[in-house]
Amino acid sequence: MIRNGHGAAGGAERPGPGSRRAVRVWCDGCYDMVHYGHSNQLRQARAMGDYLIVGVHTDEEISKHKGPPVFTQEERYKMVQAIKWVDEVVPAAPYVTTLETLDKYSCDFCVHGNDITLTVDGRDTYEEVKQAGRYRQQGTRPEGERDCDL
Repeated sequence: MIRNGHGAAGGAERPGPGSRRAVRVWCDGCYDMVHYGHSNQLRQARAMGDYLIVGVHTDEEISKHKGPPVFTQEERYKMVQAIKWVDEVVPAAPYVTTLETLDKYSCDFCVHGNDITLTVDGRDTYEEVKQAGRYRQQGTRPEGERDCDL
């Protein structure tokens, strides 16, 4: 894990108002050739919680499922770490997001845009977390949850 100095003081989670537990959000992706869209996606995801953890896939996983990346994984880790809304980077994140991954990093849910992400064999990479109700699509929120700056 790589903590980002742009987050809360000392890289620690910001406490929520009063005694509310901090909401931890997971995002993952290739983040190859990082651009405004990536930064905006992470800004929106961060607005959905208090602490944003971003998993970045390896060169090997990207090549297997999408084709060869332009930047190396080390370069992509550094690019994502530099985005001010990212509190923590998880190198070598799995390409398929599972409940085990969310639990390992104590994340309440994961966030992704409305584009479909599939494995090389055509499976939805977010299927398991969607079925468990721990998936949020940017631009939507379940009834009763707080608003976010989207």
